Amino acid sequence: MVSVALKPPSGPPAPVFLSGQAADSVLRRQRRHNTGVFEEMLWGNLERECLEERCDLEEAREAFENEEKTMEFWISYEDGDQCKSSPCLNQGFTGTNCEIGTVITVNNGECMHFCESLGTYGAECSCAEGYKLAQDRVNCKPEGSHNIHTSCYTFTMIWLKYCVATFQYSSVITTIRIVGGDTVTPGDIPWQRPSGQVFCGGSILSQLWVITAAHCLMDYLVIVPLGEHNIYDKEGTEQDHEVSKQYKHPLYDSQQSLYNHDIALLRLHTPITFSSHARPICLGPKVFAEDLVKDQSPATVSGWGRTRFQGATSHLLQKVEVPFTERTSCKDSSSARITKYMFCAGYAHVAKDSCQGDSGGPHTNRYHDTWFLTGIVSWGEECAKDGKYGVYTRVSHYYRWIRHVMSVTKRMLHDVLDD
Repeated sequence: MVSVALKPPSGPPAPVFLSGQAADSVLRRQRRHNTGVFEEMLWGNLERECLEERCDLEEAREAFENEEKTMEFWISYEDGDQCKSSPCLNQGFTGTNCEIGTVITVNNGECMHFCESLGTYGAECSCAEGYKLAQDRVNCKPEGSHNIHTSCYTFTMIWLKYCVATFQYSSVITTIRIVGGDTVTPGDIPWQRPSGQVFCGGSILSQLWVITAAHCLMDYLVIVPLGEHNIYDKEGTEQDHEVSKQYKHPLYDSQQSLYNHDIALLRLHTPITFSSHARPICLGPKVFAEDLVKDQSPATVSGWGRTRFQGATSHLLQKVEVPFTERTSCKDSSSARITKYMFCAGYAHVAKDSCQGDSGGPHTNRYHDTWFLTGIVSWGEECAKDGKYGVYTRVSHYYRWIRHVMSVTKRMLHDVLDD
């Protein structure tokens, strides 16, 4: 018979319970397909689109790419949320027993800007850059020393100017300008910038950043004139800024498709002086921007482009309101490929549209007195052609990429302003 003596372990006893963070990692369902990579880099995937994010019918279509399979899935997925339309048990909208009084899918959780779900803890409001939450935790107000000139109550339309005398540009599908629109009051769209020979437009995002269409960029020095209204007159509100660096989206390849991932950022050499004629446009996260472009239709599109197909360009900034077009109608209207990174807007049988020269300019939606960039003018077949729509880059898909590129050099802005 053998006896064994067990020596008690030296040191303090090991903890019995896991830390909260470790326990959470075990109990929480892991998001296997939301990897942190920019979503536009990934193939359509049902688990990412509909099981790990809030799903809508369009997200399901992107995953299946087949109408019959999409509807078969959708019938079982969407059977109605009994808490969604009105308070039920315990006078709430969500939670295990409908005890939580706020749900983000009803009136955006009553938030002025963004509403973020906290699961069973309800929801929380947040604000666009340059704003902070008011004391009521619902409304947003300009942050710190910011005033109306740096907020997105209004925004500035701008344009691009290339330092070359002439250039050639050809495409089977033309780029775009405003048809059937109205002349803008000076300072009414202060986020927009024009382009030298009115080749392309763009929008101000911050003092050092401008956003435009990737197909607009060429290997020339680009000057960004700001504060323009009449491009033929000197009105005393203009600013010229040289572009120090161009950032096309990494998936943009003009050899494969001139308009897929048609988005680019321009970093300016010197910061913009904000005024009533030069202001930024706000950006919203993906879900917010997706809901906005559909629910807050019509949107405003603006530019100095042609007022009719192959007609003369406008020397005065024009704007037009265009409704969002359901994706099936959008794809059926064109023989060209319309990817999930694009959307259509406009009228099938009304002569209101963007036209040649407005490319790169803003498609904007207003929400609670704040303007948000939801699209970039990209392409179309002629202008205001019967049965055709304008096609826009879907900015919501690029929110994380935009924030990433801008944050890499954010410190440079402070260095410039501190001098």
